[in-house]
Amino acid sequence: MNKFLAVMAGLLLLACGSPEQKEEQTQNSMTTDYQFLLGTYNEENRKGIHLVNFAPDQEKLEILATAPEPDNPSFVIMNKTQNLVFSVEETGGEQGGKVSSFALKEGRFGKINSVSSQGEHPCYVSMDPSEKFLVAGNYSSGNFAVIPVSREGRLSDAVQTIQHQGSSVNPNRQKQPHVHAAIFHPQDHRLLIADLGTDEVVVYDFDSQNDKPVAEEPFYRLKVSPGAGPRHLVFNSKGDRLYLVHEITAEIGVYGYLDGKLEHIATHSLLQDGFEGKVGAAEIRITEDDRFVYVSNRGEANEIIVFQAQNDGGLTHIQTIPSGGEAPRNFNLTPDGKYLLAGNQNSSKLVVFEKDDDTGKLTPTDMTLNVNKPVYINFLN
Repeated sequence: MNKFLAVMAGLLLLACGSPEQKEEQTQNSMTTDYQFLLGTYNEENRKGIHLVNFAPDQEKLEILATAPEPDNPSFVIMNKTQNLVFSVEETGGEQGGKVSSFALKEGRFGKINSVSSQGEHPCYVSMDPSEKFLVAGNYSSGNFAVIPVSREGRLSDAVQTIQHQGSSVNPNRQKQPHVHAAIFHPQDHRLLIADLGTDEVVVYDFDSQNDKPVAEEPFYRLKVSPGAGPRHLVFNSKGDRLYLVHEITAEIGVYGYLDGKLEHIATHSLLQDGFEGKVGAAEIRITEDDRFVYVSNRGEANEIIVFQAQNDGGLTHIQTIPSGGEAPRNFNLTPDGKYLLAGNQNSSKLVVFEKDDDTGKLTPTDMTLNVNKPVYINFLN
């Protein structure tokens, strides 16, 4: 009888599983939804900032909320606690552009205020690590503004506006400065500005304890190849390697970084052999483990290009894949790196790709979202 009971107990254990096994099975069966901010161009009185939910198990993208304004919020960021949202208003003319702030509470946007970006067509905004200041890059004016932020998210008028000077060799795109990306180094207190018009990445000292945090004179200037047109840039996690998009020539430049100075390592074309047509390299992303780098190319290419990062700083081309639409101005990886979402501006279409963890390669899915001119994707954690 005891032997019989032991066998039955074993069968029962196999059927029910141990508590650890049950927990693992439950975790494996759980699916993850992702939420992200989506910035758009919103002409024709359309609203521009959306909070979107992405549910892969349901193969569904759904707009949960929309901010009542501003105009052309083409670049949208959040603070660390993700209860405040900041966007540019990419406009020009006599009034120039703006930077706006919103409270994000219980999935709804509440406008706080707007201030001038001190220039025309601001296309990039970043927050310094102390979260005391925003830096807005004005493309058409060739300058950037430093804007104080209160703990509640209220913006004050800019305390500094740094004007770039110069030009470069492309007569159609580089007659004057065109400030694009503005990013902070992940470890040291420096601000890097990509200037497409002057073919430079300009490094500034930044001290958030000062009322005017940016040193007036640059710490270092990197001159890239004439006509390259530096646009967006990203550091690896260590901060010793910089990957820079050369928009005009459709390339990715790899640069070493040490104590505020940059050194060119390699340049890789984004074009496939034999390609002839218009180009426009745009966004660049790197995986959290620093293994894979992704770049988009617009124009007549409309592709996403995948590279594997090598220890010596080089890049190995892995894949070139259509973006699923026209003008992939921006794309982003989900926080867990399982998916890549591409915003195709000119076809008003957001497209989802699955990413292979081992190879980094992308596979298109049938999941899409039709939304007016998507131009920036920023995931909530």
